[in-house]
Amino acid sequence: MSARLILSAAAIGLMSTTAIARDLMFNDVDVTADLTVIEDTEAAAFWNTLETDLESRLLALLADQIDENGARLVVNVESFAVEEPLAPFTVENAALSGRVHVVDLSNNANFESFELSVRLEGLSVQNADGAEVLATDIAPDMVYSTLVDSFAERIVDRIN
Repeated sequence: MSARLILSAAAIGLMSTTAIARDLMFNDVDVTADLTVIEDTEAAAFWNTLETDLESRLLALLADQIDENGARLVVNVESFAVEEPLAPFTVENAALSGRVHVVDLSNNANFESFELSVRLEGLSVQNADGAEVLATDIAPDMVYSTLVDSFAERIVDRIN
């Protein structure tokens, strides 16, 4: 089934500091996620390449803002699901939460730090005919890429 994803506002940004200028450049993107804390084997397989995938997506979105003298973008993924932490992993409870930092050693006015969460709640999925598809019917790889893409897009929206 071919599905088209339409994301509604599913991101929450909390605890922001100063606003960043629109012409901010970056020289480094660093994503960390402690995947060793995941005990559920299905969840571990689902999130296996999270650091690399999120970093790659951020670099693609920031491609025109890369400069060797730019700031550093640091993303610490802290949570992989919003539902009860002891509940078994399911695609429906898949979510990303983390803290994002912009560190510019040459201009401290560019510093920003905020929390961000994205989850399937608020996600509308339609098949090729426009009929709504339940989240439980979405393929796990599509859920994963949607969460990673959405998380990266919300970061870039916030820092620009």
